[in-house]
Order: sequence, then structure tokens, then C-alpha cells
Amino acid sequence: MSETTEVATSLGRGGVEVELRGLSRFFKETTALKSLSMRAEPGELVVLLGPSGCGKTTALRMLAGLDAPDEGNILIAGKDVTSLPAAKRNIGMVFQSYSLFPNMTARENVEFGLRVRGQKSKERSERSDEMLSLVGLSSMADRFPHQLSGGQQQRVALARALAIKPQLLLLDEPLSALDAKVRAQLREEIRRIQLELGITTFFVTHDQEEALALADRIAVMHQGRLEQLDTPLSVYSSPATEFVAEFVGTVNRLRGVVVDSETVDVELVGKVAYRSGQAMSPGSRVQVLIRPESLGVTPANDDGAEVLSRSFLGASTKLSIRNPGGSAIVVEVSVAEAAGVADSANVKLFARGEALLVRPAAV
Repeated sequence: MSETTEVATSLGRGGVEVELRGLSRFFKETTALKSLSMRAEPGELVVLLGPSGCGKTTALRMLAGLDAPDEGNILIAGKDVTSLPAAKRNIGMVFQSYSLFPNMTARENVEFGLRVRGQKSKERSERSDEMLSLVGLSSMADRFPHQLSGGQQQRVALARALAIKPQLLLLDEPLSALDAKVRAQLREEIRRIQLELGITTFFVTHDQEEALALADRIAVMHQGRLEQLDTPLSVYSSPATEFVAEFVGTVNRLRGVVVDSETVDVELVGKVAYRSGQAMSPGSRVQVLIRPESLGVTPANDDGAEVLSRSFLGASTKLSIRNPGGSAIVVEVSVAEAAGVADSANVKLFARGEALLVRPAAV
């Protein structure tokens, strides 16, 4: 058994069920949250994803007891805690800013919540050592925050949140202040620790990649409402709305004509399979949303679409293509495929995947 597993076992496993029932929050003329309902299963990591102002942080603050809903209820482990003060909810929270006490060492910062709860010095010391071991900072226990990197400071903040044995962990954009490499590393560490402890977790972010990498399920929010709650794969490959399709990843919008209940004839591309979700008559004009990686290119004559530019992404290359009508299309292909197409060359598009969404064309 690894040291981390031993520590996690000593802390106990098993998360709690969390249910939000019709939560609404109003600020004068602004609706921050409208009838938000969802449930997190015990030990699940749910990511609240959406643009600034969509209501995700408002929902997290309500869960923490830092803000009260104007409507609705919050249940944790089957108990209604809507009116319960934050101090009595037994919740650990990590913020975007590290919020460490600059005059305290890492160990002392981790012990802080335990000291407030009146635990004895020996118990506090043992618990803080366990937590610092869990986040891989045992050797830095006596360092002050200014002697730690940003990623290390956020690990201390996470250890402090977990030290009190919370029944629920809330993280409000905890990685956004870090550089890309450290952010990716700490993201993996947070997921590892969350799985080790089995603690129910809500994670707020506006970063789609972060959400897809971390979540058991993603709650995509927009203008105070829940657009979709599903697994990362379903949110990406089967978006419930146009907003979800465009916010989680990149899409092309193309014109098409319905062939039958499973096929649409798309401009510049040809026949594309789709899952409609609604009955549309053959011959109906539609708008087709399709991912860049669901398209491919082959060299064409002078009447084809033109390659405008390319972006090397490592494992793939993104091509920006202008169709004869003047609009831009983004195609993501392998490096080998891209090498066979020169800039300013004419290409023909083809489908190698199905359309995300097919909607009636705007009149």
C-alpha cells in the first residue's frame, strides 16, 4: 500500500450525496441563478463550467453557506442545510487566491482550522503531517508561503481544506492563477487525491479542457441556468444545446439540406450522418454544427475551398479554410495529412464523423 493510500485510508472514505433543488438568486434587476437543480452522487466530482457571470460561483457560495438562495433548498447527506451557517456545514473550500497566512508556516496554515475547532496540539500536528504528506509537501512543512511556488501554496490550501475532514470539498477556480504546466500537474494531483479520499467535490472553472480532464460529470451553465449535466464524453460529443456545442470545444456552422432522418447533405462536405433529436422533413434547409476533427481535406481543383493558414498543435494541425462563399471553416487533421496540403492550396472537404447538431435554418 502506498503512503498516499495509507493516509487516505486513515482519513476514511465515502462521500455524501448533495442535492440542489430549484436554487435561485436575484440581485436587483439581475438574475444570478434561476431554478438550478442537480444532484451529485457520493464521491462524485462535478465540475460547474461556464463563462463569467453564468452563476457557477454563486451556486458554489450557496453550497458553502457564504450566500443564501432566494428560492430553493440545499441537501447534504439527505439533510436540509439551506439555513445552516457556513461554520456548521463541515465543508472544505479552496479559492482561486491561495489565502494562506503569510506569517504562518505550511504546517501552521494546515493546522489553522483544527486550532479553531479546539483540537489539541498533538492531534493538530499529526493531522497536518498527514495532510502535507497527502499533497506531497512533507519536506516543506516549515516553509512560509513566500518560500513556496504558486503550485505549492495551492497544495497547502488544499491540505488545509482537507485537514478538518470535510464531508464536501468545494474548489473555486483553484488553478487559474498558475502557469499551464503547473496547472496541468496540480489538476492531476487534485483528481488523484479526490479519488483516494472518495470525497464528493464541486469544482468551478471556465476552462473547458480542465473540466473535460477532471469531471465525473460536467454541469454546463449559461445565464444562471443549467444547460446540460452529463459525462465529459456526452457533453462533448452529444451536446444538448447550441450553447454547449460552441462553449465546449470548437464547431463549424454550415448550411445543409435534410436527406432523411439520419443523413444531411452539407455544403462543401457532402453527406453527413447526424442524430436529429427532432423530426425534420426531407428537403428541409438546416444549419449543421460539426467539430473540426470530424472533417478531413483532400487536394482539389481551382474551384475548391482555399487553405488560409495552419496552426501546429503537436499531435495534429488545425487548418483555417475559406470556402468559395467567403466564410471560414476550421479543420483539424493529422500532421501527415496537413503536410500534403500547401498554404493557399485548394481543397475538398469530406466528413469522417457525424454532425453534432442539426437545427432548422434561420429564416
